[in-house]
Amino acid sequence: MGKDEDDDEPKTWVSTLKVVLAAAVLIGTIGLALWYADKLSLGSPALEQAIEATHQKNSSGSSSSGSGSWGISKDSPLRR
Repeated sequence: MGKDEDDDEPKTWVSTLKVVLAAAVLIGTIGLALWYADKLSLGSPALEQAIEATHQKNSSGSSSSGSGSWGISKDSPLRR
């Protein structure tokens, strides 16, 4: 009689294994989709132009200041 009751309920380790495998498949699928999206070039010409313009602004801005620092690092805490 005790053996019939054990067969009705799945074992804990089997349920845990199923959850772990489902999580691994889900994470792997999302990772594969992100990798594929990164490799697939769907960038529009306008997006590529905007990226190029940003790179040009950044390179010209850092060359005019003389050093690689940016932001408020050279601002004085005291007002003049």
